[in-house]
Amino acid sequence: MYGLESNVYLICLTRQWPGFDKNTLSDGLGTLLCDMIHAAIARPLALSSAILCLLMSLPCVAQELAPVIRLSAAEATKAKQLAQDVNDAKERSGKAKVVWGQFHQTYQAAHADLPGLRFSEDFRLAFALVKSSTAEVRQVATVELTAEERKKLEALHQAMIESEQSQKQAEENWREFQYQLVVDHVGTSSTEGGIVTLAGKQIIIPKPWHGGLAFTSDFRLAFPLLF
Repeated sequence: MYGLESNVYLICLTRQWPGFDKNTLSDGLGTLLCDMIHAAIARPLALSSAILCLLMSLPCVAQELAPVIRLSAAEATKAKQLAQDVNDAKERSGKAKVVWGQFHQTYQAAHADLPGLRFSEDFRLAFALVKSSTAEVRQVATVELTAEERKKLEALHQAMIESEQSQKQAEENWREFQYQLVVDHVGTSSTEGGIVTLAGKQIIIPKPWHGGLAFTSDFRLAFPLLF
């Protein structure tokens, strides 16, 4: 009743144990044995079928062809420079933040009785919240910075702000370069894609280029990130 697979397993049992005679099995025992054999072979077959169906339903990524932009020598040179500008700006910004943090940690360590110290915008005071006898009335304790401390604090803060602005500008230049590259080589879209601002105007970068670009190490080739 279970077909060829069960009969094959019964034949194997007969060969393994010569004294075994499937014809002597009672109907109930024979049915039970066939049930056990069918369960043993049906599970891996069902699993294999499920895996096969899943694999057949998945798209074959290797067969999809990716679009590519081939940069000119001038474009590759500009791309390399702008990418380097981003790296340099991020490095300067990171160092400036580290130095600022070190100054704050040093000043905090010198005033351990006032945890959570912060500085005023005129660079003259350091202050921290302190416990108050009335919860509704919050109080702060202040420490006046010396002239040398004020000068150093202001210089560190200015360096940090300028480095952050430099990083933002470098990142914006890099983004706009990628937008312009797509416009020059692919064009814009009137329907699908991502809306961006380029030279003060809103345009639609077509799919799949709207998610950004990935470049080869020599910046001669660019591929869409979202492909």
